[in-house]
Amino acid sequence: MSIVSKYAQPQHIIRELKIGKIIIFSKIQKQIGGAGFCFAILAAAFSALPNVIPKEIMESSETEIIPNPLMLVFVIYVVNSLLFSPFSKLNKKNRTKNSTENGIERSIKVKRVTLILLISLGVVEASGTLSYTIGLQETSATNASILVNSETVFAILLGIMIFKEKLSKKEVFPLILIVAGSILIPIAGDIQNNNWQLADFRTGDLFILLAGFFYCLDTFIAKKISDSIKTRHIVHVMSCTGAIMTLILMLVFEIPFHISLEDLSIMSFVGFLGIGVTMMFFVMALRLIGAVRTVLIYSTTTIFSIVYSTFILSENITILNIISVSSVLLGLIVLRNKIGSD
Repeated sequence: MSIVSKYAQPQHIIRELKIGKIIIFSKIQKQIGGAGFCFAILAAAFSALPNVIPKEIMESSETEIIPNPLMLVFVIYVVNSLLFSPFSKLNKKNRTKNSTENGIERSIKVKRVTLILLISLGVVEASGTLSYTIGLQETSATNASILVNSETVFAILLGIMIFKEKLSKKEVFPLILIVAGSILIPIAGDIQNNNWQLADFRTGDLFILLAGFFYCLDTFIAKKISDSIKTRHIVHVMSCTGAIMTLILMLVFEIPFHISLEDLSIMSFVGFLGIGVTMMFFVMALRLIGAVRTVLIYSTTTIFSIVYSTFILSENITILNIISVSSVLLGLIVLRNKIGSD
């Protein structure tokens, strides 16, 4: 056997091993993309619950106790702060790693920045939830689910400018479908219902738009801290901050703590799924598929809100609603295939 043949065989084996590693890595990437897609969809489905349920509670008969929007938001964050309370302490080994002075100073700085971001996340999230709940009291659930999609536009623009995340050419088409289905078509339907005249924005509409802005900021703060702290801790600190913030507002504006036991149980369940679990799944999706794609998929909250509004609030589904849903679903299918192939 010649020297060339001796070295050719190992090189051939090495080449096959490299190809095998590439195939395995590609499969893992596809699984990660699929998991991120599922987390974002579940976050959208659960997030639609607080978009509809409070509307029914705040429209109770005059003989029943009608809770203030601040009270509803307060219940949501108190429940989440209790259910997501961290039961385990930090590992002692992690505390002893930075035993040097430089290590301790650096650790303190990191913890300080993280704490500021967590508190900011809680304030922004609670402000968005409160703005949406107040706006929901003054407008329909369907209209609110349409207007809050302003978050999608803001988030995509900020994602491209701040996080330098770019949409490929193949992702532009599903983006157009999702934006058209979740924003343009519903707004066109709303204008049609008003005899093609642009109605003046009511106070409720302005609060919904404000909520969309807060939710946009929420997305990027969560993206900033998602890699440096556990998701469970993010939800816990966020909920505690939201509960303290709403409590202070209730005391300042002298809002009574009036809520029936039935409404309390309903809002506890809705708040747990719609805020706490949603935030967990949303952060997981951010880690796996990035801010731009997560927000695109999360925009299907509008579809879930319309479906819930139909079954819970007995709101009618129009042809434009069906076209809107179909457009978003088609965009999601195309986007899902793109995520899986990357």
